[in-house]
Amino acid sequence: MHYALSWMTRKCGKPSMPYKEGPVSILIYKQRHRHPNYKKTPKGNYAHIGYIATRPGAVKNEGMRHGLFGKLEPGAVKEFDTWQEAARLVRELSYRRVNMYRGIISFSPETTAELGLSDHKAWEDYIDCHILTLAKFNGIRVQDLQWVAAHHNEKGHPHIHVVFWNKNQRTMVPFVHPSIPDKIRKQLIRDTFAERIKAYCEDKQQAKEHLSAITDEMIDEFEKYMEQLHPQEYRRLREAFGRITDDELGTSPLDSVIGAMKIAPFLSRLFALKEKMPKKGRLYYKLLPEDVKVEVDAFVAFLKENNEYIRNLVQDYVESKTRLAMLYDTDPTHIKEQQEKAVAEADKLIANKILDVIRTMLCKDREVQSFEYTEARKAYFTEQMICEILIALEQAAMSFDMEYDDRQKAMSTELSKAARKEWYLRHKDKGVEP
Repeated sequence: MHYALSWMTRKCGKPSMPYKEGPVSILIYKQRHRHPNYKKTPKGNYAHIGYIATRPGAVKNEGMRHGLFGKLEPGAVKEFDTWQEAARLVRELSYRRVNMYRGIISFSPETTAELGLSDHKAWEDYIDCHILTLAKFNGIRVQDLQWVAAHHNEKGHPHIHVVFWNKNQRTMVPFVHPSIPDKIRKQLIRDTFAERIKAYCEDKQQAKEHLSAITDEMIDEFEKYMEQLHPQEYRRLREAFGRITDDELGTSPLDSVIGAMKIAPFLSRLFALKEKMPKKGRLYYKLLPEDVKVEVDAFVAFLKENNEYIRNLVQDYVESKTRLAMLYDTDPTHIKEQQEKAVAEADKLIANKILDVIRTMLCKDREVQSFEYTEARKAYFTEQMICEILIALEQAAMSFDMEYDDRQKAMSTELSKAARKEWYLRHKDKGVEP
């Protein structure tokens, strides 16, 4: 990971703000990519696009259920109708061994305010101004560059994910030297923090003629100076950013999402439900007494009604499952049935995650006599339950999206509706029912 400072404006080029002593502006840049030769890389890259576009905390495009935007051709930044539009291209190019570079730029909340990054459009403008810096140091010419991005309004470290690649790449690049992200970081500082660096150097009575070009040494010295001025802010952001693990779908923490929730209503209902569980026997939904099932179902409904992230991901799950089923049958009655079936499946998934957490608590009760559930412990188990639900729904919906693309390609457009239905009936009993 690399750490830097930035005093950026919403316009490209030198900052318009005069130098003054004030809050530290911190920028962190992180970059990695999956090895192009790995068998799972194409699907992993596809899933990563869906993840950055739809995960809880992603700021959505207006009127859409995702936040993906970017440029696949010259012109203005485009907000995609669906994230799958870009993800399919990324996956196809990944099969051709094209590198998909994943970058993250993160700021402190104070810096975000200083830069005027107050809305979705501002973040679009920001990355559009600086994407060429990322491309240049990775050897991508402007005419070959394609990229997509999504902004995550995380508590404590707002950041933007960007995936960029060379659409005309001819040679596989399995390794990027660690100096590349460091050079990008320094160039971002050089482009956007020049006036403040110069003012700092002048304050140290360095000759003005030496300031015509900002050197790496100047940048390093300035960074150390600013870190010494505000060590706690550096440490806090470093810890927050260090938790971002974007290599695998669903591993990025949801603590900032959970932190924004009022969990008290969920907490009380979860522990009330725990007390109604059977004290003996296996704790599975299908084995519960009917009166307890009713209580679990009521809690599932309460979660969907009162948690927007769960509610939205259930809708994503239903839409993905229904779209997959419509490859074989577009009868309106059957589509309605598929939607109802998908809702029931999502509800069951949520119910089982609730029971998983309750099962953990009951085991703790048996292991430790008089186990005390402090308010902090109650909050912990409640947050764990919500995290498990969010991750499970997110991964399930993504799995259907990838399966949809695979089956659509396999079936081809030449298959008639009758042939598709015949294929579906032939495979239904082989574990491939949508």
